Amino acid sequence: MVSILKLRLMWRRLSQRLSWPGMLFLVIAQSFITYLLFCLAGEDALTSNPIEFIYYNMVVVSTVGFGDLSPNTDLGKAIVSFYQIPSGLIIFASFISKMTQLFIDIARRNMHGNNDFSHYQQHILLLCWDKYSTAQILALILADKKRLKRDILLCVTDDMENPFPDITEISFVKISSFSDAKELERIALKGAARIIINGKSDDETLSIALSIATHSDNNANVSAHFFDSSKAKLLKMHCPQIECSINNSAQMMVRSMQDPGSSQVADQLFSTLMGATLYCLQVPKEITPCLFSDLFTHFKMQHQMILIAVSPFKNGDHMQLNPHKDVLVKGGDHLHYIADERFYAEELSWLADK
Repeated sequence: MVSILKLRLMWRRLSQRLSWPGMLFLVIAQSFITYLLFCLAGEDALTSNPIEFIYYNMVVVSTVGFGDLSPNTDLGKAIVSFYQIPSGLIIFASFISKMTQLFIDIARRNMHGNNDFSHYQQHILLLCWDKYSTAQILALILADKKRLKRDILLCVTDDMENPFPDITEISFVKISSFSDAKELERIALKGAARIIINGKSDDETLSIALSIATHSDNNANVSAHFFDSSKAKLLKMHCPQIECSINNSAQMMVRSMQDPGSSQVADQLFSTLMGATLYCLQVPKEITPCLFSDLFTHFKMQHQMILIAVSPFKNGDHMQLNPHKDVLVKGGDHLHYIADERFYAEELSWLADK
């Protein structure tokens, strides 16, 4: 029993060390030698058609059986008994063992965050891990059914395993530092279209934001969350392209006290999990300029959406909330609106299309 276990262990180690080119060579060599031996044995029925031989050989070595083909001569049967089946079983077992190990390695790398995602493009990066908010952030992203189906990559520096192994839309990577250029290449920071920075503290969020600012794409939407407004202002001074959100619990409590129900409105506006939600789209550049009041009425009647703000910049700078009816909306402006689902510019009937 001990010797059998030792042989199994030795064979498993050998199959794991065997490279894929080496495995391919063994498969081809076994098939070629079997084919030559059958030719010498006069097994014309098995060798006349190469496709039929490949089919027959695969059926035999995989232990499925002989199927509708089998050797007819005594020499052919001897070749099957003493060479084809033993050699085929060894190679087939090696292949199964190597494939199993491959899937185990892939699963282990995914759990431990060791995979390389440098090939990712136009993906969403969620930088840092917080046990209270990260799961909610990801749930809100996935709840937007009309979002562009971008890859989502959770990046952490903590010593932890993938917290969401069962969610196929989310990949996990563990890096040594957000200031390491090679690690930033591994998460394809330059190719990311959306980046969320959600540190455990404002200092961590500020540090990460400053580290990635020069490496990320200028057209990427980068957002960072702070509890201290002074840290947000500091980041804005150095990285004006990053959108900073600030904890507004105090404002929300006052609003709820003075105007009951305000917290319910805010919860729905910012959550894709229930009710109407706040979205944003860019006005196509070819659209003829029009009055905000005209566009407001048109979109409300045609698409059941409410325009609430307009800004010339993607990050919301110089935004006009509840603008005057005579404000001119131009191509390239960013419209913020409330609707039951996300709309894309090409889905809307603009005033010029009437």
